[in-house]
Amino acid sequence: MLMRRAALRHRLSRRGAVPAFLVTAGLLAAGCGSSASAAKSSDGTVAVTVGVSGANVNILPVWVAQKKGFFAAHHVNVKLAVLTPTITNSALTSGSVQFLAGSAKNFLTAVEHGTDQLTVAQTSTGVPLGLVISTKYAKAHHITAATPLATVARELVGSTGGSSSESTTAEANLFLRRYGVDTGKMKVATLSSPTIYQSALKSGRIDWFCTSEPTPLQAQAAGAGVVVANSKNVPAWASDRMGPGNITITKKSYASGHPDVVSDFTQAMQDAVKYIHDNEGSAALTDIAAAESPGVPRAILKEAISEIDWPENSRMTAEQWTTGVRFTVSIGAAKASTTVKEGTDWTNKYLG
Repeated sequence: MLMRRAALRHRLSRRGAVPAFLVTAGLLAAGCGSSASAAKSSDGTVAVTVGVSGANVNILPVWVAQKKGFFAAHHVNVKLAVLTPTITNSALTSGSVQFLAGSAKNFLTAVEHGTDQLTVAQTSTGVPLGLVISTKYAKAHHITAATPLATVARELVGSTGGSSSESTTAEANLFLRRYGVDTGKMKVATLSSPTIYQSALKSGRIDWFCTSEPTPLQAQAAGAGVVVANSKNVPAWASDRMGPGNITITKKSYASGHPDVVSDFTQAMQDAVKYIHDNEGSAALTDIAAAESPGVPRAILKEAISEIDWPENSRMTAEQWTTGVRFTVSIGAAKASTTVKEGTDWTNKYLG
């Protein structure tokens, strides 16, 4: 069984060329691959394409399901398509991909717009955020990783932060406002995407940024900055304050027409999540992440994996979704009127 490896959008393959297996956004937007069906091949497997908006440890369950044979055990042949965030939903709608390994935040935005999406499993809880300050700024303000967070927040007054979206700025504010500070007391440079955070930090264009791991840890490892806040020491970023993190999404119509395929795929993902939960911190798990992340230090991958809350299984609860909606509304990524209903927008029916 084959799975096409995803690559971080800003990196090249080991030989420095763009991987031939990368499914481009343009092709997907045009509907290429939309003819994919649920017909079984001669070996009894069903081919499906899974879309992701980026490749990092948040999609570790997909890699684990491939490497540990969980997809094969459930007779699913998986191809991974790296999509730009702007076409993720359209790729699912067109049938170019049958599943999305996406975020609850983006899913709730899609629900708000009335798309035909259904969440069938969760693969992580919460979002592993990190705030990193440039080495130069940290040195000038005598900030280290051990500096009390209240002091860090006060020292950021007058600084320039970096953000690629309003919701990212709002996530930083959840930390800052606890100490009487907010981004209204500093400049925030708008960056085109998280992939340029590190270069902006190194060049001095920004003094700090806040985004999900492993980008902050990578900046620290490269000597560009110091991670001073994360989901472990900022209560507002704790997983139990955020609800579901990464989730498995399909179309309601696809699930209705191909319930066995959806069940097989979600079962394989749940097996992978259970494996990660039971083996977190192991060299074997880091090996899997490292094989898909050339150029990223193993220590960074291991730490990033540890900062994600991996559930024991992929089942969801109404309470989790209530929490998730509340958090997403708080960062301005969804309207206060947004609601999700079991059986309509999310379900555990395809999980054992």
